Amino acid sequence: EKVGEFHLGESVNRIRRGHLSPQVDSDGPVLHSHIFATVSGVLGVAAQLKPDAWNFFSKVQDAMRQVVTGVGGIKHKEWRSFSNERRTGEAKKFVDGDLIERFLDLDQVSMEKVALIVEVPVEDLAMRIQDMSRFY
Repeated sequence: EKVGEFHLGESVNRIRRGHLSPQVDSDGPVLHSHIFATVSGVLGVAAQLKPDAWNFFSKVQDAMRQVVTGVGGIKHKEWRSFSNERRTGEAKKFVDGDLIERFLDLDQVSMEKVALIVEVPVEDLAMRIQDMSRFY
């Protein structure tokens, strides 16, 4: 059963249940996670988030899309759109951790714009993003 889809920019050749972090807190925001490896050697994680974490980080992702300009002028939403030989579709049911973590590298003005959209103080938002990275 297809749950979601998005463009990774790589060809995945292995998926295994697990996580990259040596310590995973069962009370954390992640329900399940899988590690994937690509043909070019990239490792990544696809994790199922608890509903409250999903809602929060989806909101952060939407805010980041409004504030951050994509590389080469390509909008993030377009870059992550799924496409194959048969069809093309908007990415769905995924929160892009790379985009979320870019918040930590933004200048103060951009951080404040994102935090205003999400309705969370900058410091709290940065802390939640840093905390989340420990769970995968």
